[in-house]
Amino acid sequence: MFFTSRNIPELKGLKYAERAEIIKLAQGNLTTPQKTVLNIIKLLFLTPLFLLLANIESWWLLLYLFILGISYPVVTNPITFYFIRHTLKDAKDEYFRLIK
Repeated sequence: MFFTSRNIPELKGLKYAERAEIIKLAQGNLTTPQKTVLNIIKLLFLTPLFLLLANIESWWLLLYLFILGISYPVVTNPITFYFIRHTLKDAKDEYFRLIK
């Protein structure tokens, strides 16, 4: 399980902008059912948290929103990396073809 794109073996040695672009291409190469499942998983993570936040009526809400903003990529990035693992090589090849 990878928490950052820096740790993915297929993306080793690339700059952050290159890794981000390749990940974006890999996500675009997912099938529609895969994209749907990925987005539903993300939605299932967010929905209960926002329902809990809707009941908070104080300045503490800002702290909870900050914590949610920090934790969202920590939870969703590994899930995204898991879904795109089989399309990364093709996306990397496509990226380097496009920049030539």
